[in-house]
Amino acid sequence: MGERSLRDPNHVIREQEIGVSVFGRPQSYDTSQDTLVRVQISQLRKKIHQYFAEEGKDEALGLELPKGSYSIVFHPRSAEAEQDPLELLGRRTRRGYILAGVVAVLILACGLLALQNYDLRHRAQLGLGNKPMVDKFWQQMFQNGLHTYLVLADGNILVLQDQIKHQISVQEYESKAFERMATKSIEDPALRALTLNVAYRRFTGIADAALAVRMGLVGASNGLGLDVVLARDVSMPQVSTHNTILMGSRRANPWVGLFEEKLNFRTIFEESPKLAYFQNVSPKAGEQADYRGQWSTLSYCRVAYLPNPKGNGSVLLISGTDVQATEAGGEFVTNEHWVEAFRSTLGLKGDEPVPHFEFLLEGKMVVNTVPQFQVIAWRRH
Repeated sequence: MGERSLRDPNHVIREQEIGVSVFGRPQSYDTSQDTLVRVQISQLRKKIHQYFAEEGKDEALGLELPKGSYSIVFHPRSAEAEQDPLELLGRRTRRGYILAGVVAVLILACGLLALQNYDLRHRAQLGLGNKPMVDKFWQQMFQNGLHTYLVLADGNILVLQDQIKHQISVQEYESKAFERMATKSIEDPALRALTLNVAYRRFTGIADAALAVRMGLVGASNGLGLDVVLARDVSMPQVSTHNTILMGSRRANPWVGLFEEKLNFRTIFEESPKLAYFQNVSPKAGEQADYRGQWSTLSYCRVAYLPNPKGNGSVLLISGTDVQATEAGGEFVTNEHWVEAFRSTLGLKGDEPVPHFEFLLEGKMVVNTVPQFQVIAWRRH
């Protein structure tokens, strides 16, 4: 895209061309049904904007990907750039190298996206096998004409909350007023600066990343496009009016807080001593009032399927007390055995649709063994 825009600025790059050349789509594919190119270009547009707002803020020559277009536009950002872009890109200066690197990264990113997309399709065809119950469940949840966002937990926001001793609300999180919160609660300037340095970085856990790949395979095998994003890059309209898969607890993914009051098994975090657990709001016979994990021996995961706030889409919540519990939650909704099991628990027969639900899984681990999870409580909504 960058090379084409530079060498032939009058050429109009079309969505179909990118889909075929970059993502391996057939020549006859329907762009109104397959939104992959638009989704990936949207993410690329955000990354370009982020680069020039942060690391590349001093670049003499800028580039952007205007909305509604697939051609990269180069424009001067200082007097130095008032010359032909090709000449500036070719200069043996530090800035020239950096900008050339940006273009190279964009080209590499497109190549990796193409390779990843091919790999997802190939593995979806060969690796998932026959999973009719999983497929029906995912189609029921997300095959509704809405876009689906897989929202990864924000690992670094935990550091800020630990220091300010306050669980950030959805409203506070969306405002991203981290500096104001830190200034109010952290007196030591050095500690405050260090905390903010960590908080403003983007990080998610390995378990979430692995689950994103697994769910991407399930989505690909069912023709569902999943846009993987970090929690802090999501907005209220996206969560309210689209399909979302929210990974992590309320503390690591504040968007989960929008749904806590609707659930029976709620994530609770105590500041002193630091302790996370699930509260059973209305215990049934034989159930505990709360479920508290024990490091390396006992863990829990809540899996909930609910309507989105607007009521026109679906929300899937996967919140574990540790990495292995989160992985178990992902397995619960992508493994044929587990889906058949929870359908049976819910009393479903034949092709009956799955009602909204919440399940609580418990995993016990003996030293040097993989924890074995089982359903210990559930609710049908």
